[in-house]
Amino acid sequence: MTQIARRSWLRLTGAAATALAAPAILPRRAFASDMIEVGALHDSSGSHSIYGKEMDDAMKLAVEEINEAGGVMGRQINLTAFDTGSNMQNYAQFAQRLVTSQEADVVFGGVSSASREIIRPIFNRSNTLYFYDTFYEGGVCDKNAFVMAETPAQMIGPALEKLVKDGGVKTIYTMWADYNYGYICSTWLENFAKQYGAEVIAKEFFPLDVTDFSATITKIQNESPDLVVSGLVGGNHIGFYRQWPAAGMLGQIPLHCTVFGPWEKNLLQPEEIEGLTTSYHYYETIDTPENAAFLDKWHGRFGDDYPEIGTLAVCTYNAVNIWKQAVEQAGSLDRDAVVAAMETGISFDGPGGTMQVDPETHHAIMSTVVAEVQNGKFEIIGKSENVEPLDTSAVCDLIADPNQSTQYQP
Repeated sequence: MTQIARRSWLRLTGAAATALAAPAILPRRAFASDMIEVGALHDSSGSHSIYGKEMDDAMKLAVEEINEAGGVMGRQINLTAFDTGSNMQNYAQFAQRLVTSQEADVVFGGVSSASREIIRPIFNRSNTLYFYDTFYEGGVCDKNAFVMAETPAQMIGPALEKLVKDGGVKTIYTMWADYNYGYICSTWLENFAKQYGAEVIAKEFFPLDVTDFSATITKIQNESPDLVVSGLVGGNHIGFYRQWPAAGMLGQIPLHCTVFGPWEKNLLQPEEIEGLTTSYHYYETIDTPENAAFLDKWHGRFGDDYPEIGTLAVCTYNAVNIWKQAVEQAGSLDRDAVVAAMETGISFDGPGGTMQVDPETHHAIMSTVVAEVQNGKFEIIGKSENVEPLDTSAVCDLIADPNQSTQYQP
């Protein structure tokens, strides 16, 4: 796939507490002094719980599996998992607790970009290794942080290339949530569209409390673009996916969404979203023995009635296993030693395929797939292998310049 020049970025300037989860089940008796302290911060309740719950459960599954297999360097993991309740004050409070009273060796967490930017500086000040495992707008460049989830170059780029080339798309109408993610991703999409020979003819931004999209649907009908791309987020924006077919638009103009996953699909009727396309590293419908074995383990642990999971669970699960490998390769929990081990390009074969650390950016190289909703299921219609998180000439090179702790945007 053709790459956009990485160096076309500019610097972007710039959590009531709920119950503390019980430590992961230990297969042998272990004293506190023997334990490795691992922290987790995810929204298992509140407005982002449709995303955070599966991430929290993925942490528990990964830690339990590691402990049952003998731990990390022969030591058991003590998992302290806070439910941050989709509250930024909770994020700050619990992050401070993890680095002080818990003395965590590593922390995994954050769902929204806002939550990440609340806790990332806390972990930097305390030299506590940090993993962020949510697909996001991209650009974080931080020696102390690793992002083991999709960026726009992995979600938007390959999907748009396929849709434009296979569908003969020349004009694109876009809609976005009115906050950081929407603005940065809209720029990414416009850059990719130009690269593949298409033009973005409209960019609309909607506050998260907007529920009525009738005026926008009328505009789309009048413009008659070749493709509509939605970057709408959250419960209120679900309304668009109901109003679109109600206006007779289903199947009239192709609809692609940059953030739509099983979390939203579970709230809608299959007939409301037939034909919608989206793209991530992982879907339950990936047909491999590895994914089948993973889903057997997942449902064996959490029950057959657990809702369909998505890439958030798998990226979190992969990240814990990648960290384990790095610690064992380093032979130490020392932050600098683990970072150096991560920067050798450690990889893990997960249920969605291989995920490998990109040393320069501290992000992940991974396969991504394009899926289309067919009869209520995400059917895989395209796949890209070894997609880099950013382009080859990015300003983020943490090997050449390790003294960075910022975020860049296109």
